[in-house]
Amino acid sequence: MRRMTGRERLEAIFQGRIPDRPAVKLWGCDNARRPRHPAYEPIHDLGLRTTDLIFSAQSPFSLYAGRRALELTHSSRRPTASPEWAEQVTVMHTPLGDLEEVFLASTGNRPGYHKTYYLKEPNDLRKLLSLPYEPFAFSLDNWQRRQADVGGNGIAMFGLDHAMYGLQRLIGSENFALWSWDAEDLLLQVMHRFAERILAHTQAALAAGVRGVFGWVGPELCIPPLMSPALFDRYVAALDKPLIDLIHNAGSRVWVHCHGRMTPVLERFVAMGVDVLNPIEPPPMGDITLEQAFARVGNRMGLEGNLETHDVMMGTPEILRPKITAALEAGRGRRFILCPCSGYDENVDPKPHEILNWRFFLEESVRQAESLRG
Repeated sequence: MRRMTGRERLEAIFQGRIPDRPAVKLWGCDNARRPRHPAYEPIHDLGLRTTDLIFSAQSPFSLYAGRRALELTHSSRRPTASPEWAEQVTVMHTPLGDLEEVFLASTGNRPGYHKTYYLKEPNDLRKLLSLPYEPFAFSLDNWQRRQADVGGNGIAMFGLDHAMYGLQRLIGSENFALWSWDAEDLLLQVMHRFAERILAHTQAALAAGVRGVFGWVGPELCIPPLMSPALFDRYVAALDKPLIDLIHNAGSRVWVHCHGRMTPVLERFVAMGVDVLNPIEPPPMGDITLEQAFARVGNRMGLEGNLETHDVMMGTPEILRPKITAALEAGRGRRFILCPCSGYDENVDPKPHEILNWRFFLEESVRQAESLRG
């Protein structure tokens, strides 16, 4: 088999064909963004030169109020007792009353967390439903630019929001689970409305000429142990399937991100029509090996991921090499993209050995993948 370009290789995997070899991807490697720390710059540049690239593309979109989002929300920042943290307070003004979120934000580029969510009691769902919504005019500019940026080295993936995740992130996992018992009718009403908005946005994208791969994140917030498989069917599968059908009917494909234990839901993603599922975490973070996952899905769905970022952060080349080999061997002759299970630059204060390990991952993965070329 002749050597494929990055674009051809990824298109084959998404379209249900077997590529010349497994693809290799560095999650977060995109020429539209710079790394979080200067030490990652050589890794970023090496990834752009040597891996199969998936760049992000989008058109303006707000799930909650559309183009009126800026008008209906305002944010302020207030200090805390520590100079390393500030509270980011955002208020959403609805006809039925305000909704307020407090996020503890790092002043030093570190991850933060929610102190309070917008939705604190089921009645707040009615406030959310009362928000006026006006969609943005669709713009093809960013997608066309990203297509040109990636060229033959990969693909541009058009990003979409997710109906279930769009609601869950306003509530938090604990109340989302509790309200699935106490207020499911309201939850479903909101999620169906969100799904309609995402579907309309996707229809606008397709009408404007977007083709290729559409992708989203979020289903991981609705799998065991957070939520039951039955709720996954109601909150994810039932709402996402019409969207996936729309995309497929237009000749395009679907990528979905879902961390966690795939055993209860793997075939559900196949049934939904997902073309590539990311990141298929190996045990112990996941509960299924890559070989076991492929034995269950066969050629019906491509798989991406299988190298834990923790191994790169804490390991050595001697630890990484057999993990790379095992993943590539399991993905040989299959629809597989070797990829870290999270972004390469998420540690905002990397140690020198991490940078060396990221370089080793790139060089060794591409070398081994090339040796498997059919």
